[in-house]
Amino acid sequence: MKKKLISLAIAGAIATPFAAQAGSLKVPNQDITLSGGITGAYFYNSDTKRDAFAVPDALIDLATEAKPGVVAFDVGLGTLSGNSLATSDAPLTTGAGTVGVQYGWVSVLPVDGLKVDAGKLATNVGYEVYPSYGDDNILRCLVWNNQPAYYNGARATYSMSSFSVYAEANKGGNGSTAGTAIGTSGPFGAVSGAINLFSAVNQKSIVDIIASGKVGSIKLAANLDYQTKAEAAKTTGTDDNAYGIALYASMPMGDKASLPVRIEYVNDGTSGLYGLGAAAASNTAMTFTITPTYNFSDST
Repeated sequence: MKKKLISLAIAGAIATPFAAQAGSLKVPNQDITLSGGITGAYFYNSDTKRDAFAVPDALIDLATEAKPGVVAFDVGLGTLSGNSLATSDAPLTTGAGTVGVQYGWVSVLPVDGLKVDAGKLATNVGYEVYPSYGDDNILRCLVWNNQPAYYNGARATYSMSSFSVYAEANKGGNGSTAGTAIGTSGPFGAVSGAINLFSAVNQKSIVDIIASGKVGSIKLAANLDYQTKAEAAKTTGTDDNAYGIALYASMPMGDKASLPVRIEYVNDGTSGLYGLGAAAASNTAMTFTITPTYNFSDST
């Protein structure tokens, strides 16, 4: 079995988000909420002996609340390039992406409990989020990098008490392949959970399971992925599936500091689904990420 160790890319960053309730603008029937953030960072990769300074994420989010009889919206303007773990096969890449509308959708509530979104949607799949300043860890992991992010489509979500179910269809775009997804989420005792099935046409399907909760003041979470190639993507002599799991812990360090840690294991086999490269021998990887964090307001 071929072992591949992903080197730790150490990043120092300052994230300065606009507070979610920093201000609102009164318009007929709606309040527009302003939020967002900016990330600046220095990266060094010990595998490739490369370093870089970058401002990968700079975003302003404008949103209104979905209400009966009113069309709501959520739109993100700016740039999102994200920060990802690098390997010797995929050299470190940083820097700003294309400036423009990164995501945006309109929402309506046709009946009580049912919300319909249409536009460039943010995926429900995965524990982490795309903007660096909104994620506990400055670098996103291998599991996240193989999940969808933003894509053009429509989603219907039905909520009942604390549980919700959804179904969606997407036309792809933004690096995502067209496909469908269904899922459910809700509390299970002290643990919050979500199960999602995402299917990319002629590419792959992902079963994604998330569990999160707290033990004392420590936040804990796990994200398990199982990927299977679509028939059109299968290759004779290579594996048809792969799996990965990411474990998260975030420990408070006083009122304003925290210490998020992530440990991850990915088994690609010879499938190439996680990007470790299809080969005669099996490919596996482990990653470790630690992101000491200081908040200018009290940590939550």
